[in-house]
Amino acid sequence: MDQAEFTLSRPVCLSLPIEEADKLLQEKDGRCALVYLALLRAGGKPFPAERIGLTERELRQTMERLCALGLVSAAGKEQPAPAQRSAAPADDRPVTAEPKLMPAAELPQYTAEDISARMLSDGPMQTVRREAEQLYGRKLTTPEMNMLLGLRDYLGLPADVLMELIHYVFQEYRAERGHAGTPTMRRIEKEAYAWADQEIHTTAQAEEFLQRRQARRDLAQQVLQVLQICDRAPSRTERGYITSWLDMGFGCEAIAEAYDRTVVATGARKWPYLNRILMSWHEKGLHTLDEISSGDPRAAGKHQTAAAGSSAPRNDLARAEQLLRARKQKQAKE
Repeated sequence: MDQAEFTLSRPVCLSLPIEEADKLLQEKDGRCALVYLALLRAGGKPFPAERIGLTERELRQTMERLCALGLVSAAGKEQPAPAQRSAAPADDRPVTAEPKLMPAAELPQYTAEDISARMLSDGPMQTVRREAEQLYGRKLTTPEMNMLLGLRDYLGLPADVLMELIHYVFQEYRAERGHAGTPTMRRIEKEAYAWADQEIHTTAQAEEFLQRRQARRDLAQQVLQVLQICDRAPSRTERGYITSWLDMGFGCEAIAEAYDRTVVATGARKWPYLNRILMSWHEKGLHTLDEISSGDPRAAGKHQTAAAGSSAPRNDLARAEQLLRARKQKQAKE
């Protein structure tokens, strides 16, 4: 059938400038055209993503593309630039990275009727709801279901991944508190953004992510041993320092070297002083003992002296543990 045989079934009611139509045609993106048409139909006001068969995340991404084309303008305040890890903070506090995704100013809103209809048509989310209610030991409220649906639609997390996430949050919460309590839905939301930030879309990716996180925690625990913090939990500020050092790429041996210098210079575990040493090495691109010994004159002289007395390879973590055991044995004899 020839395209010329088709005509609009009714008079045109929407107005679209020719230059804007040209931009959409040149972009050759059907989703951009669909979203722009829906925006015109809504009078420029926000509309639910499901109206045009998209997730909230897909709608947001398309809106950003339309903004780049100059067809829509972004409302709200300008986002601050992410913190740069390479720059040392003026007050010597640990540097933390900003997440790529931030909670939406307004997640999709669903009425009780919307949720009921969704549960009838969305089998996977029915399973998520049953699992969550079993864990909480009660029926989920409408606001709680609104959040779960919003996280799935806005972040694009599949139902099986969302279910894995909920189980993980419950395990973490109970492991921390040593009892069978229940986390808040806010904690589940925060974890969901962390997973979306890592672009986790399958259970296999979720498992790999959790393995990496556990390995990171094991490394942080080793750092605590190097710093001789064994009889108490670290404070939030202390955890922040350790996290920032691991983010920079330092291992236990380099941190042990910086700790040794800190104690020698100050006579105590001075976190800001220790942080300045590591920040200085990070800015020079020095992260391993070999790099530090070749790039830092003080370290080079120290390691050359040690090499003259022994040819055995150095392991700072093992050495720190050995010295700690010897000190405890000496104190016990005294």
